Amino acid sequence: MKLKQLASAVILATSSIPAMAATYNLDLVPVQDKSFFNFAQSIDNTGTLVTVSESEYNPPIDLSLLNFDSEAFRAIFADPDAAEVGDFTNRDYQAVYSFIVTNRGRNDPTFQAIANYRSYQGDTVDAELIPGFDVIDDATNDYTRSAFSIVNDSYSGQYFVGSGNTPFFKVDTLDSNDEEVTYVLNDTYRQAFVAVNGVTTPLPPTSPDMINGISEAFSINSSLQVAGWGSSAYIESVNNNIELCFDDEERGDVPIELCTYSLGLSLNEGSYRRAMIWQLDAQGNLLSTTEYGLLFEPEEDNNFVSFTSRANAINDNGIAVGASHNGESVVYTLPAQQPTPRRDLQSVATTFIDGETAELLPENSDNLMSEAIDINNDNWVVGTVLQENNNIARNQLFLYNIDSGEEIYPQGFFQTAGVKPRAINNNGIVVGEGEFESQVQVDRELRAFMYDLNVGEFINLNTLLTCEQRQKYTLVTAMDINDNNEIIANARVIDDQRYITGEKVLNSAGETNQIDRVVAVKLTPNSAGSVEQCEQAEEPKYERSGASASWYGLAVLSVFALMRRRLRR
Repeated sequence: MKLKQLASAVILATSSIPAMAATYNLDLVPVQDKSFFNFAQSIDNTGTLVTVSESEYNPPIDLSLLNFDSEAFRAIFADPDAAEVGDFTNRDYQAVYSFIVTNRGRNDPTFQAIANYRSYQGDTVDAELIPGFDVIDDATNDYTRSAFSIVNDSYSGQYFVGSGNTPFFKVDTLDSNDEEVTYVLNDTYRQAFVAVNGVTTPLPPTSPDMINGISEAFSINSSLQVAGWGSSAYIESVNNNIELCFDDEERGDVPIELCTYSLGLSLNEGSYRRAMIWQLDAQGNLLSTTEYGLLFEPEEDNNFVSFTSRANAINDNGIAVGASHNGESVVYTLPAQQPTPRRDLQSVATTFIDGETAELLPENSDNLMSEAIDINNDNWVVGTVLQENNNIARNQLFLYNIDSGEEIYPQGFFQTAGVKPRAINNNGIVVGEGEFESQVQVDRELRAFMYDLNVGEFINLNTLLTCEQRQKYTLVTAMDINDNNEIIANARVIDDQRYITGEKVLNSAGETNQIDRVVAVKLTPNSAGSVEQCEQAEEPKYERSGASASWYGLAVLSVFALMRRRLRR
């Protein structure tokens, strides 16, 4: 199924040429040799770029964990004998990788763990791995590549915050039939961290420390305060299982490593999540943790796990913003679910200041949900409000000034367009993505936008590229902007499909398969440039089916599921 022809190369976002003086030069972030898909994350005021690569090329394969005695397993290979000794063709490398990832994804701990995401920092010339909690494997003299790392933000090109899991290790034991079995386990499902000078320091939650809880870090400010969320406590069943795990008699023959690993998986749904601010020293050591509660106090018998608070960003004034449940519920209908309405707990935009959790926006019956995404040093907050239009709910953009109480609700590319802001800089410029196809109700195309609150102009960033760049790249979301107005964004481009080896996939005729991919790009202001009026031309037709049928296991725009936003400043 083909997507509709894109209009970014021939149609301006507004009826007139943008008043913005500068245009933008586009450069690829140098992680294209790491993986087929890579995603923009953040850019700080030094110009340091953070990106995430997905399903990196040439992952190590642990042959000792594969059962080549199984005829069904051998049947997946074109040359099973060569594969058994690690001599893979491109196709067989792809087959074994997909086999491992699929089975591990079903939570089978006997299969190898291969990290989906790894993070990099650098500029438009070089990129350096941020390994998170991963360690060097003595056997390969390289990282194990079993631990994922997703870095969300950086400060001064030195401090990087995000989250990841710990490396996996093998545990050999006997099962209930006295058969030898090898488990591949770790001890942390997901935990926030800060990386400074190559040293990774965990930012743990405030939950009991008998097992590692879960946490994520999204933003860091100049005072080295880190905003995020963490588990503050566990539900009763998790606490009971913790006791069982550490009781040798109750645990029986189950290895304690397997028991605690299973506990870690259960924390994703079995812990109370609260906004947290971690204070670091100059070396990245953790000095203190401040936990923020909800906007309301749940009744003792009604303290649902689903009641959460979360800090998405923090500015240099120490003001953190995010969202919290307020104890109410709302009913609304999303485009993909119409005409069936859904009922959810209401979550609203929130500030976290000096230990106090407070609702940000004045009460408005039209706001079904809201979330604060970012805040700059002038205390302008940018976020989303879920509002209904013709009985269909979509996220809209809001700006709110904490000091003055001023509210702005800019319209997107058209009246009913959904808008998702990602960041605001100290110049008052917001970037993000917005729905672009007014004639489509579900799965609308997205375009990266820029909104300058000083002039009130909502601009399609694609129109600020050269005609040549517009013919090749489509900017689908702008993830971050620094105070030099430099932007890191995600672009869609048609390229040759590749195996997990990085080699091109050829069809039976020896020709390459062209599919669409997402790549991270840097946009640099060009004050000498001018907006180009491009001739109408046939645009590339993006294929959904090519990507979805490939090994990548993600629709091209999974970027929007991955990037929940963190922010910088």
